[in-house]
Amino acid sequence: MKSKLLFLFILLMPVLLYAQTGPKFEVEGDQPINTGVHLRNKEVHYDIKFKNAGDEILKIVSVSATCGCSSALSSSDTLQPGEEGIIKFTFNGIGMGPITKSIIVSTNEKENSSHQIDMQMNMVDPVTLNPSSIITQGKVGEEIKQTATMTDGLDKPIIINEVVSNSPAVKVSSDKMEIASGETATLNISVMLYEDSPVNAAVFIRTSEGEFQIPILVDISGK
Repeated sequence: MKSKLLFLFILLMPVLLYAQTGPKFEVEGDQPINTGVHLRNKEVHYDIKFKNAGDEILKIVSVSATCGCSSALSSSDTLQPGEEGIIKFTFNGIGMGPITKSIIVSTNEKENSSHQIDMQMNMVDPVTLNPSSIITQGKVGEEIKQTATMTDGLDKPIIINEVVSNSPAVKVSSDKMEIASGETATLNISVMLYEDSPVNAAVFIRTSEGEFQIPILVDISGK
């Protein structure tokens, strides 16, 4: 009987040894991690979830970002088997368009102890104004009519609360008070030249994402 048990143990020993995987760092979800659309020049914060998928204690030796514009910090330095943790990622938001930043995580794993996590972000301006300013000229008594557009660059709607000017000579209206993602509102602008002096003003668009403006300069011609 003892010989049978010994024989069975010898047969199972490779399986038991193979099952001992040690600590294993594993990030939740697919990589690279796409954090979505963010406002340019505003900090991006994202929690990277990970776990110890092994059967021994996982130690986070270090967490570092590959550039000074981003940072990362682990919520725990030691994880039991099956335990989950979070790496808090921060990016300063400087840049435009698709951006990729990387984090390097070093652990106590016997093999593959260094892990690179790539973070993808799309940095955008909330709106695009076209033109960004209006510079033209006209004669006294004329009404100068211009149009401008405002396009939603976010992945959510933008509410236009108010469109106004800081000059009685300038009137402005919008054909939409809510813009869906990727859509455009048209601003109708008229400047009345009452007197023989330039009009130096601005149009202000107050929205759910902040205030934007279009400077206006109309010089007097035909003196």
